[in-house]
Amino acid sequence: MSLTVNGHLTPLPDPPTLQNLLRMLSPKRPFAAARNEEFIPGTDYALCELNDGDRIEIVHPSAGG
Repeated sequence: MSLTVNGHLTPLPDPPTLQNLLRMLSPKRPFAAARNEEFIPGTDYALCELNDGDRIEIVHPSAGG
């Protein structure tokens, strides 16, 4: 199984949860994550099961105007 993370095909970790994927990828903090265009709160990462073909976006806040 695989999913798309920020536009790149990525294999799913086992078990396939958002928390395990984020551990595998180790994104720089702070960040926010969305699955299939739906924001997932940080408190729900361990509960968020991923499925083949899911689209994950990991974004970092930026300042500016």
